[in-house]
Amino acid sequence: MICLDTDFASVLAKAGIIGLVKKLFSGKHDVIITPKVYEELKVPKEYGYTYPEDIFNNIDLLTVESIEQKRYIELISTNPTLGRGELESIAVCINRSAIFATLDEKAKQFAKSRDVPVLHIHTVLKMLLKTEVCSESDIMSIVKKIEVTDKRIIKLEFILAQT
Repeated sequence: MICLDTDFASVLAKAGIIGLVKKLFSGKHDVIITPKVYEELKVPKEYGYTYPEDIFNNIDLLTVESIEQKRYIELISTNPTLGRGELESIAVCINRSAIFATLDEKAKQFAKSRDVPVLHIHTVLKMLLKTEVCSESDIMSIVKKIEVTDKRIIKLEFILAQT
């Protein structure tokens, strides 16, 4: 299971690549969001943004178990600076041995400190290229779209570098 935080899900939706990412992980990992991420995504929708609908229509919303709710409460009390969606996602990942997908450096470090595997957008884009789900020109178009729609810098050298 791959648990997306709000920013990660938003980037996928704005770039129009949710379907590609689901195809990439099909049969290996379910791609989900938690209720707190859902709540965070409802805010831009209320302001007229349409990208949250792409997320709601294509990514499953996980039902959080009581043990995960308790873990979330513990995490929020020890790290109130991280977003609620990030903390709930990390709580789910801890409980279910899932992968946490984030773009936030603090959330990434916090998750890693709790032995939660972390997935970054550069890795996803590199995997799309390596598995030939996307061509190099597709990746370059996706990167340009992310940079324009999300005002986020994507380092192409990380994606296009040979392994």
